[in-house]
Amino acid sequence: MDRLLNGLAYLAAIVGVLYALFSYARFPKNEVVRRPPVSYAEGEYLDVGTFTIDLSPQQPSIGTAFAIGGGWWLTARHVADGCDTIGLVQGPRKGIGAQQIVLHPNADVALLAVQIDPEPFAFFNEDLQKGQDGFAIGYPQGSPGGVYAQLMGLERMKQRGRYHTDELVHTWAERKRAPDSLPSLGGLSGGPMFNDRGQVIGILVASTNRRGRVYTSDLTSIRWLLERASVFPNPYAPLFPLAADNFVGQGDTLREDFRIAQVFCDVKQPSRRRRL
Repeated sequence: MDRLLNGLAYLAAIVGVLYALFSYARFPKNEVVRRPPVSYAEGEYLDVGTFTIDLSPQQPSIGTAFAIGGGWWLTARHVADGCDTIGLVQGPRKGIGAQQIVLHPNADVALLAVQIDPEPFAFFNEDLQKGQDGFAIGYPQGSPGGVYAQLMGLERMKQRGRYHTDELVHTWAERKRAPDSLPSLGGLSGGPMFNDRGQVIGILVASTNRRGRVYTSDLTSIRWLLERASVFPNPYAPLFPLAADNFVGQGDTLREDFRIAQVFCDVKQPSRRRRL
């Protein structure tokens, strides 16, 4: 019996070594994970609500993007994914196409490479605080506008349909729309959410009209994509003050300087997409 047990143990050890070698051959250290697991921070972030968004097939549409340096622009994945032609609107019937699209595999975050490089934005590198102010700026309904909101906490957002994601997003209580007459915030997706110092703290990815909520990507998801794409924002980008009484005017300036741009998406031409 002892000899049999020793033989089985020896066989198990051999199988374990072979499995480890085989696994290493299939998954080398430098291979990029195509679908990384969702990670949750400790404390209050563990007990969060969940909501699901059903994504229909991509249609010709509009969104928002913002410059982060080196010809790279950040936007929401649902704005860019499935587009055959995508780019930035420069004026009436004038635009510049993106040469490359990089999609986050498990979050509503995407990068566009465009041959135009305006002054980039700085990123906030600390934890967000409940109740803090946020200012989303872009092109809701295809026109200049934005939202002033206050942070409520975190929720888990799942997207289903033309692709699947599962991520933590920040939930904001909408306090003011600009202009006030906006029926919805469609077109603001992909726009930056700033803190009161003009630092990027997220990307607007969803909203609800009835509840007055807006949702932004977590900075962890943004950093993951930037690192995998070897894109490094300028840590010394200039700051600017934002408040409830000036974010409309500041938004106009940022759009005029083409640091925040409208995105166009068409679905008629061959696609150029690279997934991480």
